[in-house]
Order: sequence, then structure tokens, then C-alpha cells
Amino acid sequence: MTARLLHLLAGLSGRERLLIALMVFVALPLGLAQGVAVPLLARQDAARAALAEAGALQDWLRHRQSELAMLPAPDSDLGGTAPAGLRALEDALIAAGLRGSLVTLTNPSGASVSLRFAGVGFTGLMPWLDGVESRMGYRVTGLRLARGAAPDLVDAEIQLEPLP
Repeated sequence: MTARLLHLLAGLSGRERLLIALMVFVALPLGLAQGVAVPLLARQDAARAALAEAGALQDWLRHRQSELAMLPAPDSDLGGTAPAGLRALEDALIAAGLRGSLVTLTNPSGASVSLRFAGVGFTGLMPWLDGVESRMGYRVTGLRLARGAAPDLVDAEIQLEPLP
């Protein structure tokens, strides 16, 4: 094989041999550099940029954690409370002035609570219902409202389930 290559090169002029030598010693290494080294360097730059971005994000999160640590602790009666009993729900309805409109207050499954109101004030019911989760330990799983006989009055059916 080398003899054949030497025979081929011997048949070429000096100028052609110089061009082949330039191609082998200059163009081939440049082509390899462009095809291999430049993409590797680009990947390395992208990895460095991603690392810098991750570091900046980590610093930002560390700042947010220190800010969070400075916030006051949540009230002990918010979230994670055991569900209140029927008597506590009724007392909360009395305190909110909604007991007079309550038609039924049942506990059909032992855990869930069903309430039915007739002609209750919408503007009084919604704030009470908003506080059921945080103060009473229930979440609203069903709510059906129907327009009542007068403005601001509704008939309501509410299903409450204990918070997990």
C-alpha cells in the first residue's frame, strides 16, 4: 500500500505534491478542529453558563428562605386541625348569625357533614364558608346555591369533608 502511494506521489508535479502536503498538514487539522474542538468548546461554555445560572438561582432561593424565616409563624389554629364536631359547627353558625336559616345539619357518613339552608343571606354565608377550612378543619366538597325569594337571599346545600 505504501509503495502504491509513493508511486502515485512520484508521478505528481512538485506543485501538486506541495498542495497535497498543505492539505494534509494544514487543512486536515483545521477541519478536525472545526468539527470536533469547536463544538466541544461551545458545549463547555454552555455548561459554564448553566452552572452560573444554577448558582444564581440557588442564591435567590437562599435569600427567599431567609425572608421566609423572618415571617411570623402561622397561627396554631390554622390548617391541620382536627375537624370540629356538629356542636362546634352549630356554635360557629350561631356566632355568624346563620343558625336561623339552617334547615338541616347532618353527619350521614360519620365524617362528612351536610348542611342545608333556606333563605340565608349570601353576604353572611360566604365569609362563614370561607373560614370553614381554616377554623373548623373541613373543606367544601359540594356547594349548590339557588336564588332565594328576596335579593341577597339564597337556598344553599353544602357538603363538608374533613381535611386530610
